[in-house]
Amino acid sequence: MLKIREAMLEDAQALQALIAQLGYIQSVALIQAKLTQFFEDADQYVLIAQIEAEIAGFLSLSIIPQIATEGDFARVAYLCVNEQFRGQKIGQALLASAEDIARKRGCDRMELHSSDHRKQAHLFYLAQGYENAPKYFRKFLDASMKK
Repeated sequence: MLKIREAMLEDAQALQALIAQLGYIQSVALIQAKLTQFFEDADQYVLIAQIEAEIAGFLSLSIIPQIATEGDFARVAYLCVNEQFRGQKIGQALLASAEDIARKRGCDRMELHSSDHRKQAHLFYLAQGYENAPKYFRKFLDASMKK
């Protein structure tokens, strides 16, 4: 049975493996430090999808207050379902849980960014009711971060 819950520090190793599936190689220590940071910020969430004792996926969510509109918005920064569990509606469950949190927090919009090369993810997001909003600008503050 699928259970969606908030992350715990003990999840760092499993998160490391999932984050690697997204192409980001990070140490367990860094992930633990980031989780600790998130735990101290009421606007940050890391949700875990768990089947029995196995972590099947995760989603990180940020609530972002807006100065010019009544409703705030929520941003999904990362969503990953373990390759062996894909196709079992786990991503849908994670997104639905994130959307519930966003509504309860007064958000009227959700957004997420997905790299151009993640074509399957784009199809998934479109099927969940998200629309393509192609203008997105960024600037790396550290030139070594450019890929």
